[in-house]
Amino acid sequence: MKLVLVRHGRPDEEDLERPHDPPLRADGRAQAEAVADRLVHEGITRIVSSPMARAVQTAQPLADRLGLPIHLMEGWAEADRHVARYRSTETLRALGSVEWERFLADPIAYFGGDAVEFQGEVLGALAATIGASEKDAHFAVFTHGLPINVVLSYALGLDRITHFAPGYASMTRLRALHAGAIGVSSVNERGHLPPRPPRAISPHSD
Repeated sequence: MKLVLVRHGRPDEEDLERPHDPPLRADGRAQAEAVADRLVHEGITRIVSSPMARAVQTAQPLADRLGLPIHLMEGWAEADRHVARYRSTETLRALGSVEWERFLADPIAYFGGDAVEFQGEVLGALAATIGASEKDAHFAVFTHGLPINVVLSYALGLDRITHFAPGYASMTRLRALHAGAIGVSSVNERGHLPPRPPRAISPHSD
């Protein structure tokens, strides 16, 4: 059984209607289309998603093209699901070294959660996703950075939860093996994504 964990596309942090669970911004929607372009021919048999808007919207183009429903699973949601306002890791880093180090020290607690409980929820979602499926099933799971870290840390036998920085709309490929083991085929694939626009160069720069 194969699984592709897809981190959501870039969300709109400035959205005023849903600051706690923002939709994708324009480049995030382009990233979602790029994910669909890559996965539409890979034999995906089931689409699973976190219920958060940025994950569902990233899953939608693939679901539309394949004519498959999106199965929502709370356990694939991000640790920040209960905060009043979403903040990306880029924004958190820009708040300064003190705030960034506080986030890195325990990202689950930073969002008001418990690491053990969160880890259990994610691994429970993983078990539920693969538990009753055929051996030749191929899942696309649309989720978030911390759940991807939880699964990779579990698969690789790592003590800490956070070791990886999955990019927006990146893909991490797994295989469900015998006795509940998880094999890792790739991490943070980004070659399918549209190139970033070049940065503007100041006429006064060297």
